[in-house]
Amino acid sequence: MIPHEPRPWATDRLRRLRAASPLVLAACALAACGRVPGQFEIVNNQVPSAGCAIPADEGLYQGQGRLDASLVQIGSESAFFVFPLLRNNLPGSGSGPDTNQITLSSFAIDISLLSAPPAITELINGLEAGAATSSLLHYKTPWSGNIGSGGGQVSALVAAFPVELAARILGTQVLGLSPSVWVNLRIRSFGRTTTRDMESDPFDYPVAICAGCLIANVQPCPYTAAPQFTGNPCNVAQDSPVDCCINGNDLVCPPTVVSQ
Repeated sequence: MIPHEPRPWATDRLRRLRAASPLVLAACALAACGRVPGQFEIVNNQVPSAGCAIPADEGLYQGQGRLDASLVQIGSESAFFVFPLLRNNLPGSGSGPDTNQITLSSFAIDISLLSAPPAITELINGLEAGAATSSLLHYKTPWSGNIGSGGGQVSALVAAFPVELAARILGTQVLGLSPSVWVNLRIRSFGRTTTRDMESDPFDYPVAICAGCLIANVQPCPYTAAPQFTGNPCNVAQDSPVDCCINGNDLVCPPTVVSQ
């Protein structure tokens, strides 16, 4: 392509836009055009505790996830969950009504490859290009709740990886015990104050995908003692090792335990 000089009318328009840009930014600050970085953020991905309770504690987080596609059950809500800690950095409203409180409405999830064997890359590229399948990689999920201004925090649970997508990746038969696929989950939260729509800063979370890497001990069903590893309390297919038992041709994770 041959470089070309801008036409005179284009040059004049560029000068006008540059001159007006401070005014445009000021107007956006008042009228809330788009996202203002730092006002509404996802701080961390939290570590759930027993009973799938999600703490609002910045110190209880993890920086990457692991998804064992072989443990994902058809009919589950999600193959992988993210547990975001959200923070509202809008100025506090003093003693009156909290006009800067953010009322949550949804999360957006965008899934992309970081590294993968050719078969997975081909699969993901095909899904991305298909009008009927791109929704496996880009979608929204509803949510509710309120976050007070002035640094208020709330934790949440987001279905961040479709079961069908995990099944398709497993179906390529290239997954093994050592994770060979890394994906990035980009999470954004949406809500509204009394005066404007809000979108959080994007939060990127890397996840390794494997087949069988979270399965710890396997015995015939039922176990006669409590299992050593019980898995993630929100989803057995992610992050934590889990003991299993074999019932016929079925693998049961965590295992059934005989009554004492």
